[in-house]
Amino acid sequence: MKTKLSIVNYQLSIILLLATLLASCGNKTKTGDATGDAKAAAPSEQKAPADKKLPFERGSYVEELNVMGTNMKKTVYFDKWGDWTATENKMEMTIMGQTIKTDKLEIVKGSTHWDLDLVEKTGTTYESPVLPTGMAAALAAAVGGKLTEGMEIKELGEEDYLGYKCKKTQVKYAQMQMDATTLSYGNLTMKMEGKMGKMDISTKITSIDLSAPPASIFEVPEGVQVTKN
Repeated sequence: MKTKLSIVNYQLSIILLLATLLASCGNKTKTGDATGDAKAAAPSEQKAPADKKLPFERGSYVEELNVMGTNMKKTVYFDKWGDWTATENKMEMTIMGQTIKTDKLEIVKGSTHWDLDLVEKTGTTYESPVLPTGMAAALAAAVGGKLTEGMEIKELGEEDYLGYKCKKTQVKYAQMQMDATTLSYGNLTMKMEGKMGKMDISTKITSIDLSAPPASIFEVPEGVQVTKN
């Protein structure tokens, strides 16, 4: 029963890594201005330097993912232009008549990471180098420098999404039989749709809140036992 969940998590990791890379590759020009209420509510992100992890200084967003027929939703809280993040990942799957629930929280503060299981009340912490943001070569180097070999990228102009003017990009990646189209705002992938082999994949941010997140979300909850890796 754990096999399908493991495959989903592996495929999801690859998809998100590619999405991050695509946002980096597609963000070679200054981010377009937001429109309507989004611009009025969050003028600061319009001045975000290209080397910032996120185009917003602080806030949260909800992202929905669909891979291998499994729907997942996560909420990402962030501060300091994305140098601090706290990702709530809750999922419920039914496999062979049995329901499996997960409630995980991943906290990143600079180079320090905490991976927490709030169901088991356990977690690990470890140090990981901080990669330069907005640099495709640095991201590719993190996985052996071969991620972009054979990748075809085509810029398709711009498209409004959630009130933000996003860069639209198509990528074809023969090594993984992938053909996907993304919308990115700065270094943030707002939406991605496509195929990986015979599998349909999609991710999309459904809402963005630029209110300051609670300080407690970036701290390990009480009662969780953390070990150091």
